[in-house]
Amino acid sequence: MPANDKIYFDIETGPMPLSELVIPPFVASDVKLGNIKNPDLIAEKIQRAEETHVSDYIRGAALDALSGQILCIGYRIEHETPSVLCCDADGEAEMLRQWWKLITSMERQPTMIGFNVKPFDLPFLIKRSWKHRITPPYWIRQGRYWSDLVVDLREVWQLGDSRAHGSLGAISRHLGLGDKAGNGAMFSELFKTDREAAINYCLRDVELTQKVADVLMPAY
Repeated sequence: MPANDKIYFDIETGPMPLSELVIPPFVASDVKLGNIKNPDLIAEKIQRAEETHVSDYIRGAALDALSGQILCIGYRIEHETPSVLCCDADGEAEMLRQWWKLITSMERQPTMIGFNVKPFDLPFLIKRSWKHRITPPYWIRQGRYWSDLVVDLREVWQLGDSRAHGSLGAISRHLGLGDKAGNGAMFSELFKTDREAAINYCLRDVELTQKVADVLMPAY
C-alpha cells in the first residue's frame, strides 16, 4: 500500500478590518505596574498604556481567530512546486474552501506537516472555517486529539520537553538551513504594500518547514 502523501504548510494572519474589529474599552486596573510605588510614575504608565491601547490591540489581533483573519496559506505537496493561496477579492472564505478542497482531493488522507500547527495554524484554520460555515475534513481532529497524520515539528524538536523553546527561524539557523525572509509580525502590512514579497515570505517559511522536517525526521 503506498505511503500517505506529505503536505508541508504554514499560514500567515493579520487583524480583521477595523470595521469588523470590536476593540474592548481601556481598563486602567488591567495595567501591570510591577513594583512601581510612585503615584506619578503609576499615572504616567497608565496614561501611556491608554494611549497605545488601540494600536496594541490591533497588533495582537492577528494572533486570535476571534479578531484575526488568514491572509495566506503556503503549502507544498511532496515532490510538487510550492504554492500560496491568498485572501484576495473573493475573501478568506473562498481561500479556505480551496484549501480544504485541496486536502480532500488528494488520493489518500495526507500527512500534514508544519511548525507549531497544533496550537496555532490548525485551530486558526478550523475556527475561521467555522466562521464561514465551512466544514473541515472530519479526520483532522478526533475528539480531544489531533489525527496521527498531523505532525507538529515543534513537538518533534522538543522531544517531550515542553520547556524546549525555539522558533522555526531559530531552529533552522541552528541546523544550518538558513533563515526566514523577514518578520512575521509585519506580515499584514507587507501583504497590503508588497504582495510579491509577502508571497515569497510565505514560500520561504514552507521551504524551511520542509528542510527542518527532512533533518528531524529523515526516515519518516
